[in-house]
Amino acid sequence: MKRHIKYIIVHSTATFDPKISQFYGDFHFVVERGGEIKKIHPEITILKNVVAADNEAIHVAYAGGRNKTGNLGDTRTPVQEEALFNKLIALSVKYPSARIVGHDEFEAATGCPGFNVKEWLKHYEPEIAVA
Repeated sequence: MKRHIKYIIVHSTATFDPKISQFYGDFHFVVERGGEIKKIHPEITILKNVVAADNEAIHVAYAGGRNKTGNLGDTRTPVQEEALFNKLIALSVKYPSARIVGHDEFEAATGCPGFNVKEWLKHYEPEIAVA
């Protein structure tokens, strides 16, 4: 059964300690601090994360999003940022009609993912390795 994907929603896991093993149950993919991408659920699975969009969404999170004082914010590492960007591009190719949005575009009070996704995508310049 194929799902119609209308949104690729960017989240943070709202965690700060990289030494603590995290449970990533609400996401299809999680980008670890070192840039590794973990597939948590098959894309066909409907997750309960953003009520207004779950039936038509793929959820991608980066591990982090909370600083040591417990406040929400952008805690992505450079390698994590690049891996997140690459994953979002790959998903947008797979689902060309899907919009890439932040969780906060549906639920502003969440503060998730800790940065403005639209602005980041507009201005991000990935590192390009030249051989």
